[in-house]
Amino acid sequence: MPYLMFGYAATVILMMAGCYAISRTMPGLPGLRLMIGALFCGLLGILLLASRPFAPAWASIVVANGAVFLCSFLIYCATADILNIHNARRSWGIAVFGAALAGMWHFTYLDQSLTARIYICSGCFAVYAAARSVLLFRHRDPVVNPAVPQSALSPLIATLAWLQVMIVAVQVGRMVLTALYPPLDIVHMDLIQSGATYLNLILNAGAGFGLIWLAQALHRRELHKLAQTDSLTGLLNRRAFEDILARELRRTQRAAKPVAALLVDIDRFKNVNDTWGHHAGDEVIRRVALALRDSLRPGDTLSRFGGEEFMILIRDATAEQSAEVAKRLCMSIAELADLPGNLRMTVSIGVAESNKADTPEELLRRCDHAMYLSKKGGRNLVTVDRSINGPTDLAPTQISAQTAKTYS
Repeated sequence: MPYLMFGYAATVILMMAGCYAISRTMPGLPGLRLMIGALFCGLLGILLLASRPFAPAWASIVVANGAVFLCSFLIYCATADILNIHNARRSWGIAVFGAALAGMWHFTYLDQSLTARIYICSGCFAVYAAARSVLLFRHRDPVVNPAVPQSALSPLIATLAWLQVMIVAVQVGRMVLTALYPPLDIVHMDLIQSGATYLNLILNAGAGFGLIWLAQALHRRELHKLAQTDSLTGLLNRRAFEDILARELRRTQRAAKPVAALLVDIDRFKNVNDTWGHHAGDEVIRRVALALRDSLRPGDTLSRFGGEEFMILIRDATAEQSAEVAKRLCMSIAELADLPGNLRMTVSIGVAESNKADTPEELLRRCDHAMYLSKKGGRNLVTVDRSINGPTDLAPTQISAQTAKTYS
């Protein structure tokens, strides 16, 4: 048994060294501190278990198993932190830890029973592993912006969940075989106990490394998301929008389905900053962004393009359909109330439909020119670029509630 435990300890030390190295390069990684604490508890428990032949029972049995129980519970807590599950109840885990520790003390001093202690150990590990599998199986990625690449995290999470199920199966199998073939001495383990220990070592090492990998992958994705997001509004930023636009234009060339781009510019926004200050200007931008988002379909892409400008990408829509959407957006902004200083804001919008030869730069240029004509025409207007249909026809269209149709 001591040699087996020392091999287990070497594995845990390697995992601790890896976690420490990661903590130096990625400080603040979710769940990492809990993982390091869990591994420290596991290492302490393993070393105390290895001292069973010559150490007192309170240290080599009660404290040793208690440390390993705590390790398993802390890994559950680390899993919840890695998956960003803040409402995971942990009081039950503390109760299981206390009951298991009390049971180990009882069957060590009051009613000595090696079989009962094995039941308690396996049952405790199985409960914690089952709880971790529930967290992993129930995890669903929140809706993220389409600019953030969806790395293959679902298979990794599913694999980790099934590893936890396998740990449960090993512990239940150990309990059943222990009932059929009770061990005589845990120091000189039989084939059943040594086999269960080896399997537990392999599965827990794999699950531990997998959790650290998952934490890093989720952290990288979050950083990518932050790099693609406007901090003031939470919308996509210009870089992210341009990436999406390039992908959509490639798709439309294959599928022969157009997309439309809308450039939305808040009218007379400079006056807001000059009169009411930049705080009021930020609030206006946030409120306009929220109104635009609430007026679009889930499949449409909205971004803050810079300053007081927003870009919208409408898929599978013609210029006429997009113009109706633009008119509705204008009215939504004009109806905004409770703005700083009781302001009433309007927007000017330029609309351009893609064609097969379009590049992102060309589509944005035509959209920008159409928006400029809306400004020149008196603001609070929608201008549709029709230059792809022949001679340029850029007559601004006056906003009218009666002519705005529902588009979905």
